[in-house]
Amino acid sequence: MAVNWLHKLAARGSVPVFPVLGKQGDSALRHLALSPQIELVDSPRHASVLLVAGEVPADRFEPLRRVHDQLPYPFTTLWFRSEPWPHLEHVARIDELDDLPGALVTAHRELMEGRRGSAHRLLPDEPPNPWEGEGDFGQGGEGMMGGVPYGRPMAMNMEDDVRDGLTLDSLTFRLGPFFLAFPPGMAAEITLQGDLVQTWKTQLAPYPQRLDDIYFIARQQPVPIAEVELARARHHLYRLFHALHLAGLEGLGLSALRLAHGLSTSSTLDGLRRAISRSGFFRLTAGGGALGPEQARMIGGPAARAAGIGDDLRSEDAGYRRLGFSPVCQAEGDTRARWWQLLAEIDQSLHLARLAERDEVHTELAGSIETPRGPWSERRPADASALFDELLPGLEWGDALATVASLDVAALADQPVGAQPSGEPRAAEGGTGSDV
Repeated sequence: MAVNWLHKLAARGSVPVFPVLGKQGDSALRHLALSPQIELVDSPRHASVLLVAGEVPADRFEPLRRVHDQLPYPFTTLWFRSEPWPHLEHVARIDELDDLPGALVTAHRELMEGRRGSAHRLLPDEPPNPWEGEGDFGQGGEGMMGGVPYGRPMAMNMEDDVRDGLTLDSLTFRLGPFFLAFPPGMAAEITLQGDLVQTWKTQLAPYPQRLDDIYFIARQQPVPIAEVELARARHHLYRLFHALHLAGLEGLGLSALRLAHGLSTSSTLDGLRRAISRSGFFRLTAGGGALGPEQARMIGGPAARAAGIGDDLRSEDAGYRRLGFSPVCQAEGDTRARWWQLLAEIDQSLHLARLAERDEVHTELAGSIETPRGPWSERRPADASALFDELLPGLEWGDALATVASLDVAALADQPVGAQPSGEPRAAEGGTGSDV
């Protein structure tokens, strides 16, 4: 009786959803963040519904199975703009963004009220490595400390601390490709000593990100600068929402997201910028992650300008020169400087959009465009996630995650947001998986 009553209460509450982001899945994440009925949780162990948003490549299937099996009973799955695996039970596919919150609420209520059965585990219920009874003490390895009980290596003092020379226990583990603090699709093998990053090896690059179609059109013909700059500001506000969420500043993150969704030439950044400054966000992101000149040029865009490199293709466009455009830059090139740079560029984009709309100014430079990710002339900006391998060792864990959030490293996709896939066949569910 008590359990049934608790299930009824749970059915009436917000829906705890863990989002697994495939290609273009971040649009669903932002849409659900503004839904009062949905609670996006940071761990699958806190969810009742697993949402697979966007197409998941075959090399991420094995990590997806492991995430699926971490949800506690009872649980169910829902697939958004992605084909469900055929052997799963009680699975629905949703293609319309506006239908997604209602579908999640319905699935959760049916689950809590017993009108929908729980999903079944996909993996065998056994340790990933045999260990019981192995070793001198049954701990899974040789000697007192060696071994991998339950597949988790025991901490060992194998290396000197890269910061102060102390010998601390080191622990190597994998994160991604569905860790929400990483760019969607990215995975890495990390060694920590205490809270210090000893080594970082990026194993899977993030999914290529799609931009607004205005940037694709602008490479072929003149377009209104107001549209280009509003799309740029919106892109940066989405990144700011993600960073504020990771910093635990949920209210401010939602404010940034609401501003992005309602963005127009009459929008202003003043109130949000003051609130962010008062929140302590810049103290949380202080220090670490400074880019050298070559690293900054490799990424380009706002990250390069935050390091004092004033390269910006808008300076070469006569339309922008009519508006009095000149690049804004920071000097330090670290994590905090990148967020100040992003706020400055959002403010500048809104100012340019107002002027361009008033005077009906269009771009005039054909064949190249400065995207929010960086310059696109002969080639689109390429993946730069391997830069983390040299940038993050030596940082404390919190500073490392803040650095990852501050850098836009994903390659640009060859299609705009909302475009249909280019006809590549979907891989079978039994494809090879990465060990992440």
